[in-house]
Amino acid sequence: MALNPKIKSALVFALKLVVTLVPAYFVYRNIVSSPDWDIGDLYRLFSKESLLPFVLALVCLAASNFTACLQWKLLLERQGVHLGYGHLLKLYYVGLFFNNFMPGNVGGDVKKVYDIRMQGGQDSVGAGFTATVFDRLFGLFFVTLFALAMGALFFVHDEAQRAFIWPSIWIFLGFCAMFACLCSRRLGRLLTRVISKFLPQRFGDRLVHMFERFQHFRSVKLWWQISFLSLVTQSLRIFVHFYCGLAVGVALSISWYFYYIPLVAIVSALPISIGGFGPRELLAQSLFARAGVASLESVVIQLLAYFVSLLLSLFGAFVFLLGRGADAQGRQG
Repeated sequence: MALNPKIKSALVFALKLVVTLVPAYFVYRNIVSSPDWDIGDLYRLFSKESLLPFVLALVCLAASNFTACLQWKLLLERQGVHLGYGHLLKLYYVGLFFNNFMPGNVGGDVKKVYDIRMQGGQDSVGAGFTATVFDRLFGLFFVTLFALAMGALFFVHDEAQRAFIWPSIWIFLGFCAMFACLCSRRLGRLLTRVISKFLPQRFGDRLVHMFERFQHFRSVKLWWQISFLSLVTQSLRIFVHFYCGLAVGVALSISWYFYYIPLVAIVSALPISIGGFGPRELLAQSLFARAGVASLESVVIQLLAYFVSLLLSLFGAFVFLLGRGADAQGRQG
């Protein structure tokens, strides 16, 4: 017997709430268990010198949004969706706003697919979905390359840090297998044939059609373009955390951020908690402790980076509300 959709949604939200609160409790306990802890330690992290790094973090994230939107545009064009960059940038910021305020960190992706559908018609639903999913996956894939590169360059000979190369290796291999299945005609046909046997025909047909759309990304030129854009985008976003660290007085080499933040980013991208909270902070706290960063500082860096994202995404809220106001006036007219 199928569950009522409302009950199912409530159960999913309750599970995400548990996954959010349980790690958050351990994060809190690790902070308050420090010797001589008091709330004043939090306020002492910030000073007049915190302002410049904070502004630089804002600039880095804003610049990364421009390059990320350009990457999304290139992927959409391969799917036959041609919209102006300025218009797509507005849709991108609306998606950022929904990502920050919807549970699971995927609400913004759903909103972007819906907006592409509204702009391009019914046929653009699959195009928007394919481009948006590929864009998200490729960003996570590329940030994993940073962790592997840093591990090979700086941490492979450090016994205490070497173990963290393995998660990055397995994640990297998993992404390689995924892209091979999505972009290879032979593997794609084989995979869809196997999966379709366990699905109703209409779902199997949709699956085949989706895999056919991923074939549009079989372009060496496109992969060079999005690789360069991902290099810039993901580097800037890691620098956001670096500058947030400087804002709270953590003078840690940038190599540590390029090694640890990819793992944090992948965990926070999973739709298993509310807005990525809880697991993200617990993992960052555990990782950066190995670099000598105190529990409080490591958590505040993540929260400050999220606050930077929140501030910039408010432009998306403005665009969204402005668009709804225009729609309402159009209906009245």
